[in-house]
Amino acid sequence: MTSGPYFSPTGRPISRQNTERERVKNVLQALNVPGGIERYLAALRFALELTCEKSHEKEGRINCLKMSAHVALALSQEGMHEPLQLLVDFCVDMSDLCVIVTRSYVCSLAGLLLNLNKLISHRLREQNPRKVDCSPLSKELRTSLFAVLSRRLLDVNPLVRSEALKAVAALQDEQSKADNYQTNSPKRLLISHLNDVSYECRIVALKKLLLSSKEEVDLVVNMALSDAEERVRRAATVRIIKDVDLKALSIKQRMDLVQGVMNMNTRGQNNTIILNDLLREWLKTACGRETLPDSGEELSSFYCIASSHLLRFLEPLTQEQVSHDLMLYSLQYCREKMGFGSIEVQDFVKTLNRNAEDISLHRHNCNKLIEEGWSALEQANAVFYWRCLLDFCKSKCVTDADWSECYYRLLPTMRTFCELMQSYMSTVLSSDETEALFTLKNFTVMQLLKIISLFDQGDPSGYVSFRKIWQISCENVLSNMQLKLTAALVNELIQQMYTHLWPLPEQNDEALSNLCDLTSSIVHKALFPNATIMAAANETIGIGGNETGAEFENVEIDDDAVYRCIMIISAMLKTNRYKKMNALLHGVLENIIERSVVAGDINCRILAFEAMGILAMYDRRVAFEKAILIKETLKIDQRLRPTMLNILCNMVLLHGYLMVARWFGAGLESSAPSDELLQVFAEYIDSLDPETSFTACECLCKMFLKEANVAWTGVLSRLLLKAFDPATSNNPKLKACLVTFIPVFAEWSREHQMLLVEAFPETFDALRSDEQFVGSLSRINVAAVGSCFVHATSSQLLNGTDKQKGSVHPFLCQKILAALSDDPEDDYAPVYCKMLSDIDANDWTDIAQINALIADTDDVIDLYSDTEETRGYIRSLASFSKKLRKRVGSLETLISARKHGDSESVDEHDDDDDESQILKISKLVLRESNKANGCKPQANKQSKRKMCTDPKPKNPTKQKSSKAKNISHDMKALLQEDIDENKNEKVSNNDDGGAMAFRNPSKLTTITPNVQRQRPLLIRAAKATPKILKELDSPDEEE
Repeated sequence: MTSGPYFSPTGRPISRQNTERERVKNVLQALNVPGGIERYLAALRFALELTCEKSHEKEGRINCLKMSAHVALALSQEGMHEPLQLLVDFCVDMSDLCVIVTRSYVCSLAGLLLNLNKLISHRLREQNPRKVDCSPLSKELRTSLFAVLSRRLLDVNPLVRSEALKAVAALQDEQSKADNYQTNSPKRLLISHLNDVSYECRIVALKKLLLSSKEEVDLVVNMALSDAEERVRRAATVRIIKDVDLKALSIKQRMDLVQGVMNMNTRGQNNTIILNDLLREWLKTACGRETLPDSGEELSSFYCIASSHLLRFLEPLTQEQVSHDLMLYSLQYCREKMGFGSIEVQDFVKTLNRNAEDISLHRHNCNKLIEEGWSALEQANAVFYWRCLLDFCKSKCVTDADWSECYYRLLPTMRTFCELMQSYMSTVLSSDETEALFTLKNFTVMQLLKIISLFDQGDPSGYVSFRKIWQISCENVLSNMQLKLTAALVNELIQQMYTHLWPLPEQNDEALSNLCDLTSSIVHKALFPNATIMAAANETIGIGGNETGAEFENVEIDDDAVYRCIMIISAMLKTNRYKKMNALLHGVLENIIERSVVAGDINCRILAFEAMGILAMYDRRVAFEKAILIKETLKIDQRLRPTMLNILCNMVLLHGYLMVARWFGAGLESSAPSDELLQVFAEYIDSLDPETSFTACECLCKMFLKEANVAWTGVLSRLLLKAFDPATSNNPKLKACLVTFIPVFAEWSREHQMLLVEAFPETFDALRSDEQFVGSLSRINVAAVGSCFVHATSSQLLNGTDKQKGSVHPFLCQKILAALSDDPEDDYAPVYCKMLSDIDANDWTDIAQINALIADTDDVIDLYSDTEETRGYIRSLASFSKKLRKRVGSLETLISARKHGDSESVDEHDDDDDESQILKISKLVLRESNKANGCKPQANKQSKRKMCTDPKPKNPTKQKSSKAKNISHDMKALLQEDIDENKNEKVSNNDDGGAMAFRNPSKLTTITPNVQRQRPLLIRAAKATPKILKELDSPDEEE
């Protein structure tokens, strides 16, 4: 069986034909005896029933089924169709039996019959091409067997579905694409189960799916990237490594897979093996080889060039860190394969330099970067690989001598490197290139700048020389208006200058003076391009009243010069080295920042406002003066809104909300001007611009963590609903922010939990309001919102004195009961009852408060009449009341015991659950927000319980324990539930009903016992029934 360019050929061995012929010959001889056929069929049926009744020794039982299928098909070719008919009838009769293991064996037998029939037909067709129908199984029998497998694919039990999937997978073949994607084709059924509710079934489906097209490869890649279960992601990754060619993956898929595998690698040895397998296959493909070389010298040469060749298939431009990490791991992998793992790194570097290709740069050939005429992509890859090799040596060298040797072999002198970098920047950044080429060249410069930090600074004389060269080189680059510099490149240059030229805090003034001189020279050149004499230092940024400054005041400065100056000033302030205003900073603010605020270029204005915001964070006068400007800019320019919101948020965090609100609302006649600032952030929560919406929510989250106010509960409820709104999943950054904020906020303090309690009524009122959330009522999962309130207000999240103050759950219960009392027919009454049942009262200590809740609960119960609709509510409320009474009894017993000097505690609360509860909530902070492309369908547990007819003995003690554990849900699952439901609907619509059957458990096939035939196990059970009934009746007789 072959599978096209995306799948490695595999085949299934066929049974030995000689053994098969002997078995058939023996059976035929036995059947010639009078009555032999009847006895053989009866014995075969009995053997099948015995084989399929137990789960142990599965391999041997499957071998028995294989033998039966082989013999029956062979006999059918000899004209004896009864055994084959019996096997088919057995599959049909037993397919709906209530025993799980029997249904799984039936799927295996049906799959064996269909697969062997296909192989025999293919063999006979090759022997006699003219024969039309060579199949031992008739079309009617094939249809019956395939119908059995189709029904079992919808079985309640995942074990049965797994066996059915294996059976169906063997029927895939090289049909046309149209046939493969018919509703009931084997491949289509397998594809639909890539979204099965059971991770075991998903693993079977992805392992067995025949990858013969790009669409199927994409499905497996998506599972490797976004499946909710790590075991499924790992299995999908292994399948891709094994069966999918590196070149068949898009660049995005490669990088996402690398990132996923690198993340797996940090969590265990098995995942390290996966990463090694990935490198082995990808390095061979990158070097154009199908197998590894045999000879030692050729193998060494292969590993010397393998990592640099692999880089051509990666995307360091957009995913620099992922590519960097993989390169370092690849170099270590190659080092170990070459036998250098236990010796010094310098020997590995020597071998690399001896076998270096054109892309490899080192001490003696680094000028090739300019002289060889490489393309922009080759230059970027060469410098990036150079930097990765240097970082690898720095991290792996154990001794200073080893690093010194690697340093000497890979890096030129400081002077040579600075001249190389200045020459490169002057050459490539001044040419007029397309945006893509300019981005590549800019990336190359950034990599050169990052290499600077690896130079040896221990030699004082050499380092002084380096400082002078480096300062002149950077200033020439920054002041050269012919070069097209980006803000990111300028930030990196300024950061490197501060790191190597002015590393100490006492050098801040010197650095500021030098950069002011640099901006002065830029402005002077813009005003007098033909001037041969430089302006005096700091003239253009001098304090008001300077004559030269007054002379320039009415002169128009070139926009490019203003933009270059504000890039330098912004990068300087982002070093976080200036926290107090001085004369030079005032000059910078008045002459550069304020001029850039009104520039025509939007990027220039953004940088100017960011710089102004940094100064406003540390100087109250600047913050007060610029608050009105920020307020007006928010109203006028929507492109600047994220920047303005961030500035206001930073001011609030440093100066306090009330003070910033007073500045922001200056001149208003409102009695509560502080509300206006909060409403500004709240207004943009639902902005149509994703960046503005994210920034508004992120700022509000920071403000709530800084200083929460009871008057802010309305905004807090909006943040909660925003987290549960399915539309939020379209903005991954926003979703991740809110999913992280909720558990952190709840764990912060008891006061925060009380704010959540106060936000409960407003949240559910907002859900009812069509005016506030138009069209959102049907999308938000209200039950998940209620569960979030319960778990986020749990006392188990608190520590220290906050925990000693007591749980806030009693106050939440008061509000829930008040809501039920106000409107017993509320649409959300089931949610309220579920919340009460989820609340744990074992840590409550106020008996009077608990008694008041018991009375309120009884009052609410009296409001309901006993009808079919309200019976569930009454049951939940009665259970809650019973729980409270039990807690009161425990507390009274404890008090009584203490009065009598008994130190025994009867508190039922288990402190060991504290850590687990915190970890469950904290997973939202540690886990990356999903990956919103994949989903794990949610199973309807109630429907499953109704449909499954395989009852098991239940231990009441264990059941109680498991119920207590199940109360604590994972809040990430709650927050992601709406996303999963929407995605399930999409998959269901696309599958033409194929996947709907197992996504909606109410459509699962009902298992009904076969009443026509009795199996040996059932016969023995029937014989034992009178004895069991007698034992059950005996206690009654004794009584």
